Amino acid sequence: MVSRKIIIIVYLFILNAGIASAETLNVGQGQTYLTIQSAIDAAKNGDTILVGEGIYKENPRIKTSGISILGKNKEKTILEGGQSSSGIRIDETNNVVLSGFTVRNSGGGGQEDAGITIYNGNDNTVSNMNIFSNKVGVSIYQQSNNNVISGNDIESSSLNGIDIYISNDNKIFNNNIKNNKKIGINAYSAKTNLIYSNNLIDNKDQAYDNSGLNSWDFDKTGNYWSDNKGSGEYVIALGGKNAKDNFPLKSPISIRPETVVTQPAPKESETAKSTPGFTVFTSIISLIAIGIFRMKK
Repeated sequence: MVSRKIIIIVYLFILNAGIASAETLNVGQGQTYLTIQSAIDAAKNGDTILVGEGIYKENPRIKTSGISILGKNKEKTILEGGQSSSGIRIDETNNVVLSGFTVRNSGGGGQEDAGITIYNGNDNTVSNMNIFSNKVGVSIYQQSNNNVISGNDIESSSLNGIDIYISNDNKIFNNNIKNNKKIGINAYSAKTNLIYSNNLIDNKDQAYDNSGLNSWDFDKTGNYWSDNKGSGEYVIALGGKNAKDNFPLKSPISIRPETVVTQPAPKESETAKSTPGFTVFTSIISLIAIGIFRMKK
């Protein structure tokens, strides 16, 4: 007969195997992690990475879904890209939250390189960032869908402020997009993206849309266009589809900080999720344990 102690140990082991706890990983001088990349490499789904003030000369690549990377102070938590590749790359990864940094001087030879690149990633959030003096500010690239870009200052890119390339259903709102040397928002082979409540100020060309299938206003709220001299709709002629902002704003909006909602920890481990009959197995163990307890009385 199996002892009661063994049954209890097995039961608790299996039960705990199905529970994952989220952790907070701290980055900075005197912390466990000295680089953002080392913390990303150690993070698991549901974890939060907190980055202290300082200048980080690195180009982090995120390949773990469901993590949050938060800077302590966006004015003083600075990622220096060194003009090689993207400042931060969310790489074929989903449900990442990125907030609270200055990202500058990023962008190498890759077409998708930018201050922030989302490459083939879905349901990610980029908010409350200063994104200055990069090749491109934000690149949403190659089937990256349902991402949110909000609460950011995107300025002085050598090319475009935001690139949306073959990507759909993204939401871009509550951003300053200013003084970019080419195009403010470049929607190339992209459709059903929702773009509203942004300030587009003094970009060489404010916007490009070659599908005509994106929405440049929402709920009767459009964008502010610094070159808009009319009183009616604002036509985006560049791209050849004459896309329109039907409700252009008459004056710039004040960019508000976005509330950061970090990703919840998964309730079950990947082992529990991927093992057929896991719930049934734990139920059987529970019944056996209860039977042994009764027999011992």
